[in-house]
Amino acid sequence: MIDNSVLIYAINRTDAWWKHVGDNLGFSRNVVVTDIRGTGDCDVIEDFYAEVHRQRRASRPLVLDSAELDDVIARCRLLRWLPRSQAAAMVRGMEFAFGRVLDSVKPAIVVSFPIDRYVSDVLERLARKRGIPYVELTASLISGMAMLMYRGQLVKTGYRPAEDELEARVKEIANPSFTPSYVQTSVRYTATRWLRTFAYFRIRGHGFKLISWLKRDPLNLHYLDAQAFLGHKPRLTDLRVLKMVDWQWRDRLADFPPERRVFFGLQLFPEASIDYWLANRDLIDYENLMVDAAQAFSRAGWLVLVKDHPSQFGFRQSELIERLRALPNVVFVPYDVSGNEVMSLVKCNFTLTGTLGLQAALLGLTSLVAPTYYTTPDDFVLIRERADAHTLPERVALTAAADDVAKRQRRVLGQLMEGSFVGDFFSFRGFRRESPSPSVAALAQELGRCLAVVLNARPDAPSQSTRE
Repeated sequence: MIDNSVLIYAINRTDAWWKHVGDNLGFSRNVVVTDIRGTGDCDVIEDFYAEVHRQRRASRPLVLDSAELDDVIARCRLLRWLPRSQAAAMVRGMEFAFGRVLDSVKPAIVVSFPIDRYVSDVLERLARKRGIPYVELTASLISGMAMLMYRGQLVKTGYRPAEDELEARVKEIANPSFTPSYVQTSVRYTATRWLRTFAYFRIRGHGFKLISWLKRDPLNLHYLDAQAFLGHKPRLTDLRVLKMVDWQWRDRLADFPPERRVFFGLQLFPEASIDYWLANRDLIDYENLMVDAAQAFSRAGWLVLVKDHPSQFGFRQSELIERLRALPNVVFVPYDVSGNEVMSLVKCNFTLTGTLGLQAALLGLTSLVAPTYYTTPDDFVLIRERADAHTLPERVALTAAADDVAKRQRRVLGQLMEGSFVGDFFSFRGFRRESPSPSVAALAQELGRCLAVVLNARPDAPSQSTRE
């Protein structure tokens, strides 16, 4: 038993699952906190609104300075579309509320799903100022495994794969036909499906607005995030994106050798892997960054193959596709073409943090990415600043081809496995408190072991942090 407290931040409808995980971590105490009224061991709603009202009467600084406040607002998919005074009051409200939680619980460590909203962003910043580790639990790309991250970077937890296990994982993921679990492979991308998706989420937004009034929680991100006024939400006119598909895109291939073709696999946006994984905030201007990079390749005489993320269908605004297609030598590949097929036709792939960047490197392509959980030295071309987008063709030309793809595969996946552990991350889906699956407790026990590793790795950690 670890004689310490763990604080768990749970998003909507996961508090019961997290409580069962917490009870099986092996810590002497666990507290589940939420931003949904009446859920978890405690919620922050009353303290949040009390501080929001104080901030509206007279703005007052708390712990985060003005630069940190600006950074929190800029990264949140909700706050950046609100008037700054309202956004600032909401940040200060969460800052005050979570400060009280940290004072009360005094955790040794904080755990959550990946930071993807200002709520957890504020909690992490407050924990960091107090010297409390904050880790994010998510699924590993390796099937049947989970992993810990910190703002997009891998947290290594001591796992050392056996040689035969590593070899099996290389064969699985480095296979050209590998498809991540999130990719929908049997979907028809039609206008009817687009309209159905659009209508469902518009109606959902109205429903959430009503729920927020009934629950006396009008500023809750969970409800506001569904509202159509947010600038990244699609409009009915964005249906025209279907008319922008280049159905004869394969005909363009003959004019460009594979060495002069680059694949732009678009990511979900807004998305945690962009908003919170990129240390340089200039890079989260995703759409302009993609246009800058495509323009650089176009001017250098490359064919740019653009393919949208399958889960973005019905959510992508058409403006980005219009701007990309306006460039010479840029084609928009149909939604139902697989990313694997496109990668088989190019020698270079550009993404920021998506799994296509990992897959490209494993296939021996030149992979252009931002620093993220799967990057290793010398195996990727890293994008660290906005200005890097303009020089990508030149950097590709100076990058030598992988001398030994098999060794690269083992390096990249070997590192990924060092931060992974066996566990069913998706066991939160359909979780029932009265009949929990044994896989949840099994995940929790492995997670508890990993949290102990993180605590023992702290410079101020005692030599013996656990007791049986």
